[in-house]
Amino acid sequence: MSCGSTRRIRVVTVGGGTGSSVLLRGLKRHADRIDLTAIVTTFDDGGSSGRLRNEYGVPALGDIRRCIAALLPPDFEDSTIDWMLEHRFNSDGSLNDHSLGNLMLLSVWQRSESLSEAIDSIAGSLNLIGRVVPVSDESSDLCAELEDGELICGESAVGERNEDLFGPSRIYLDPPVTANPDALVALREADVVILGPGDLFASVIPNLLPGGVIEAISESSCQILQVCNIAMKVEDTKGYTASDFVKSVNRYLESGGKAVDAILVDEKGIGSSKVDGAIEIDDGLFDNVEVVTARDLSDDVSPRRHDSERLAAAVLAYVDAVNGYR
Repeated sequence: MSCGSTRRIRVVTVGGGTGSSVLLRGLKRHADRIDLTAIVTTFDDGGSSGRLRNEYGVPALGDIRRCIAALLPPDFEDSTIDWMLEHRFNSDGSLNDHSLGNLMLLSVWQRSESLSEAIDSIAGSLNLIGRVVPVSDESSDLCAELEDGELICGESAVGERNEDLFGPSRIYLDPPVTANPDALVALREADVVILGPGDLFASVIPNLLPGGVIEAISESSCQILQVCNIAMKVEDTKGYTASDFVKSVNRYLESGGKAVDAILVDEKGIGSSKVDGAIEIDDGLFDNVEVVTARDLSDDVSPRRHDSERLAAAVLAYVDAVNGYR
């Protein structure tokens, strides 16, 4: 994109859980100059999503629901619709711990040809700012094989073992699934692909596993920005560093000839600014990766989590730089 051009920049986020929703809440406020697509993992097996998967065979809905809520137009924020999407039942009956938003998605899915069609139908009704795309319309289980040969199956089990997973032999889907065609188109046409923030092995890497994803990224001229978590979800970080995040993702991207171009980090992981639990920024260990440092990305109330507006501003500063936007 040439300097001075005002073409809308095609930004694709890849992830799931609360990480993607936090980023999307900030990015949607810049929809006047970006086309925003959120590719979301669908392999959760816990909570309400897992129960609905087991009973109805629908791909996991929870991360989809969070991203839909995140992309509601401003006049819908903190509205009844927003509340309904996030409401969780508390009872002694079968509805206990089910998310109302998940049940709404399920009902539309049952009247649709696919999960993608159901999401697009809801998005149109709610005038979402951006598009939410499941990485696959098929159900599958996330599994990991550790270096000692131990197998772990189920997204929740893999997520709980994050601290042991920087040396897995492989992470895979059982059964293998194909990617959603709309996700592949978005990746091929993207100017910038943003990986994370979120659980590396439960939310980010799973999106790279469906058939066709790595190939679509390899066919794209996009820049790949990885957003590093501010801190691990467990207190014991076991020596995790930012470069470990990049190396783990590159194990999958490099099979298609791509690699992370830059990683966005919070200064809390650097030198004297490092706080307890923060991920260390070992920029001397990076190979051909730009380290983009932001002064403060954390939420004032929950400093181990990102603030949506601060994170979006830092991401867009990188997007503008690589796209020559003025």
